[in-house]
Amino acid sequence: MSIKVALLGFGGIARSHFRGYEKIMAENSDVKLVAICDINPVRFEIAQSINIDTGKAKFDLTGINLYNNVYDMLEKEEIDMVDICLPTYLHAEYTIEMLKAGKHVMCEKPMALSSEQCREMIETARAEGKKLMIGQCLRFEPMYLCLKEFVDTGVFGKVNYAFFDRISALPKWGYKDWFRSTRHSGGCALDLHIHDVDMVRFLFGEPDSVSSVAQNATVKWQLINSRFNYKDIPVVIATGSWSASPLSSFKMSYRVGFEKAEVILDGGKVTVYPMDNSINDGQSYVVDLPDKARMAEEIKYFISTFAYGKENVTNTPESALASVELVEKLRRSADEGGIII
Repeated sequence: MSIKVALLGFGGIARSHFRGYEKIMAENSDVKLVAICDINPVRFEIAQSINIDTGKAKFDLTGINLYNNVYDMLEKEEIDMVDICLPTYLHAEYTIEMLKAGKHVMCEKPMALSSEQCREMIETARAEGKKLMIGQCLRFEPMYLCLKEFVDTGVFGKVNYAFFDRISALPKWGYKDWFRSTRHSGGCALDLHIHDVDMVRFLFGEPDSVSSVAQNATVKWQLINSRFNYKDIPVVIATGSWSASPLSSFKMSYRVGFEKAEVILDGGKVTVYPMDNSINDGQSYVVDLPDKARMAEEIKYFISTFAYGKENVTNTPESALASVELVEKLRRSADEGGIII
């Protein structure tokens, strides 16, 4: 079986997707990235730095057909799947077009600018009989999957509190500075904070209610602090920020307190701090995580849903829609003075 993939957009996040395909193709000869399309031809000549990877990487595009027009690409290439890495305001439009063109679609997060657009994307996928998945990549990240295991198995007892942080300067990359336009990006709340909003849902289920406060600066909801209310977890709070200094580096972290241990992600490692001697003789330890790249794992998982008949139980488009709906509630709360919704 030959699975041919096209990458639509070759800006910031697409570099991570490209690295994922490099890894996948080295492991599986059935998968081939055959084409990349970007409206800006300069994208194929430079390495685009983003907050999660500031190195000047070089890309080997040998054997990949490059396009500046998506319709030329569709006409000339035989493609099974399109991986959409376009700005958020183009997600719904091009996802729907690619589905109608008979392609399976993986689209970067957030799913779309509004829950209404998300629902249209899902309805189109169903009508066309094609698979759709959204790039909520933390669901495939070992640093978060170990936390999911701790929660689900109850190995450390019930959760008493959970704090999540995702902190960055206002993005300086992006086609025509689209991140810096609220109507194009949805602010930090939709673009960055949605990672932790989605993870809270993935870990603990749907909250009973939510509230948030926000700072509005260059864009609305440039910094947002959200509280998720659960009957059985006293405190669940997440902060997303695009208000950090441009001189500081991107940081993601969490601190989750269980009955028997505290689990902390900091500096790219997960450490367990026992509350008593029943866990590791009371000594802290760093969790031994599998050497897996979240982007490659995410892509492989999606391919398995249409190429090998695997059911998508980990990252459905309906769940991605629910995360966008929850962000909409959080933004409304912030706009109305932190009311509980």
